[in-house]
Amino acid sequence: MLKNSKLCLFLVCSLGLGLSLLSPAAGQTKKTYELMYEDIQALKLQVQELSTLLKKNQADLQELKDQVKLLGDLVRKTQAEQVALKEDFRNIPVQFQLLNSKLEEVQFQTAILNDILQAIQNLTPPARVDEKAGKTAKPQAGKGEPQPVEPKKPATVNIPAQEMYNNAYGDYLKGNYSLAIDSFKLFLQQYPNTPLSDNALYWIGECHYSQEQYQQAIDAFNELLISYPAGDKVPAAYLKKGMSLVQLGRKDEALATFKLLVAKYPTQEEARLAQQKINELGNK
Repeated sequence: MLKNSKLCLFLVCSLGLGLSLLSPAAGQTKKTYELMYEDIQALKLQVQELSTLLKKNQADLQELKDQVKLLGDLVRKTQAEQVALKEDFRNIPVQFQLLNSKLEEVQFQTAILNDILQAIQNLTPPARVDEKAGKTAKPQAGKGEPQPVEPKKPATVNIPAQEMYNNAYGDYLKGNYSLAIDSFKLFLQQYPNTPLSDNALYWIGECHYSQEQYQQAIDAFNELLISYPAGDKVPAAYLKKGMSLVQLGRKDEALATFKLLVAKYPTQEEARLAQQKINELGNK
């Protein structure tokens, strides 16, 4: 019994000694775990903050991308509008020529009607012999001799102005400038006061211009400006006169002509072209 008591006492002491030896190590391990846990929690907070910051940056980046896309669309739209506007400006002279051609066609038809009316008015019926009026008859020839019959004079009908003008204008379009000049001059001799007379003078000037006969072109345009100051070809005559002066190197006279055109006809298409010429000459 005593022996057993001693053995128990020995085991208790040994256990107490072992626990006393193990107790500092266990405390140390616990403290290490606590520090690691705190570090892990701190890292989690930092990760959360970084994640939030990343999301914010992604949102800002997406907003920037959207703005860049909007700016790109706006730039493309502006470029398309500029191209369309340039195309419209290039088409203006073509549209002007079409309208001018239609106007001339209407003038042709008007001239035809005027010519037909004039021809009808010029046609007079032959004089009727009224025996009851007691008019003196011509002495009769000898009995049995046939009386001479005077031939009837045919009514004189002029060539319609439209036909003459069309033929001359057709020669101009074909490049037969000399023939067109002669035809237009003949037209002016017969029809000096028609709605097409100033047009004929203008195309004479254009024929000379196309043949690089710039002084003759200026003379034709000056004649138009003097003879038909209210004609519809006056703005075009000013413009081509100025261009002819440019070709002759007479810059000051050309500038004066262009400025006069802009001042007198500011809303005409020719005034816009004249302003371009003024700008070009001013930069030289």
